[in-house]
Amino acid sequence: MYQSFIGLEIHIHLAAETKAFCGCKANFGDEENTNVCPVCMGFPGVLPTLNEKAIQMSYVVARALNCKLSPNTKFERKNYFYPDMPKNYQISQFAEPVGRDGYIDIEIGDSIKRVRIHDVHFEEDAGKMIHAGDMSLLDYNRAGYPLLEIVTEPDLVIGEDAEAFLKSFQRLVRYLGVCDGNMEEGSMRCDANVSINPVGVGLGEKVEIKNLNSSRFVRKALNYEIERQSGLMDNGTKIIQETRLWNENRDQTEGMRKKEDANDYRYFPEPDLPPFRPSDEFMKEVEEGICELPLVRKQRLMTSYGLGSDQAEYIHDEKFMADFFEKAVFLGADAVQVYSWLSSDVKKLLNRNSQSLEDSNLSAERLARLISMIEDGQISGKIAKRVLDHIFDEDKDPDVICDEQGLVQISDPAAIAKFVDEVMAANEAVVEAVRGGDQRQMGFLVGQIMKVSGGKAAPAVVQSVLKEKVLG
Repeated sequence: MYQSFIGLEIHIHLAAETKAFCGCKANFGDEENTNVCPVCMGFPGVLPTLNEKAIQMSYVVARALNCKLSPNTKFERKNYFYPDMPKNYQISQFAEPVGRDGYIDIEIGDSIKRVRIHDVHFEEDAGKMIHAGDMSLLDYNRAGYPLLEIVTEPDLVIGEDAEAFLKSFQRLVRYLGVCDGNMEEGSMRCDANVSINPVGVGLGEKVEIKNLNSSRFVRKALNYEIERQSGLMDNGTKIIQETRLWNENRDQTEGMRKKEDANDYRYFPEPDLPPFRPSDEFMKEVEEGICELPLVRKQRLMTSYGLGSDQAEYIHDEKFMADFFEKAVFLGADAVQVYSWLSSDVKKLLNRNSQSLEDSNLSAERLARLISMIEDGQISGKIAKRVLDHIFDEDKDPDVICDEQGLVQISDPAAIAKFVDEVMAANEAVVEAVRGGDQRQMGFLVGQIMKVSGGKAAPAVVQSVLKEKVLG
């Protein structure tokens, strides 16, 4: 029986407009090699300048992860030779990172697990290599992007734990507004370290897995690697410290190179950058960058609004939706009704239009008003769905749409009585069947009345008037 230990190294592109140490745009998707300059290309004699907005975001993340924040963070050169690193070294942090010794609580199943954070350090990204047949192309636009690396302690056990951690962390950085967390575009990347040993022995030889661009691949790669290492141990084969790649086509890890140690990078102080000493004003802005964190918000949604765990999970997944939800409830809408609309009809229209809630024409005010119109009997639930379609398509308020389309529900008993009389006259046999005791036919009559009224008759009033006329 073996015990597994998993630690993650997560890299996020900070949502700064320019690169870490120069004024080039940090913009994904631009034409290759257009956002470059002598500084990020490592030309002789150039001097880096620290991006203060990016370092502020770094402190915000470290603060949110409950780290001890450095009062004197320093920069080092991490030396390695690779085509996508034009300077042949990377400005990074080693001795004095932005933060260290933190933790984050995450949900795994029905329980809360605390994962320790070893350190949070700021650095610049490398460029991008594109392999095409027998050629390798280089795009240096990404070289120098402001990058934050978060290193966890080996507190996770299986691939599912790591997947849950990544999803929680992705949600965290989106809440903080420091990164979009898009793993497919590379703005959030993950390397995973895993070792196994007999139970009680402690950490084994660490194997690092690279090339993981989704939380699902992280889960699959780690579980595969745990099984692979267990097989080696069963056979008495020594596990070597190495770096492996995840082959998503074969669903297996493959050897890449011997794993480096810190000494291999020959860290030494960056001579062109002084230590960064945050001022009181800087730290005040860091505190202002902290919001209510996702897990805390989920728990509050459950206690304050009576939502179930799955309902709160859906609502709190994106900060904008959680804000939208709470604003609609504040405006008087029932919390469960707001959740129901957001998770069903609104979600369907967003998917149909390939939109996010933030980019749609639906506001919290409009949804709250739509729900109140149903509760007040002005429109039926069926009509409300038609109104929602118009809100998305026409960018108008529910009242305006109902007036223009003539959708306001008819609740006057006298007006509804005319529809009832018309239907009863056209369906005398059915009316007699109901009077004879066949109550199932009442549903048919109600349906016909709603049809005759164009769906505008208030169902409760229809049933009351019909029952009085048919049964006396």
